[in-house]
Amino acid sequence: MDIQSIIGGLKEKFGDSFDVTKVTAMLKDVDLSKISMPEIMEKVKSAGLIGDLDGDGVKESLFEELKGKVGSMFGK
Repeated sequence: MDIQSIIGGLKEKFGDSFDVTKVTAMLKDVDLSKISMPEIMEKVKSAGLIGDLDGDGVKESLFEELKGKVGSMFGK
């Protein structure tokens, strides 16, 4: 898997709620042939590189961000 594919996957999952430059810099030292997309997402999340996913202006835990994003899809 190359970095462009990974960035595309992260954009599909998280939109523009992360800094592409920081994620790219973090991944340049990782052997991408031996890591899965879920592992990459966990690394990005644990590095604090995922931003405000639900758009409420507050950076919360990934669970809270995703909960807020899903709730907003249903008008809650």
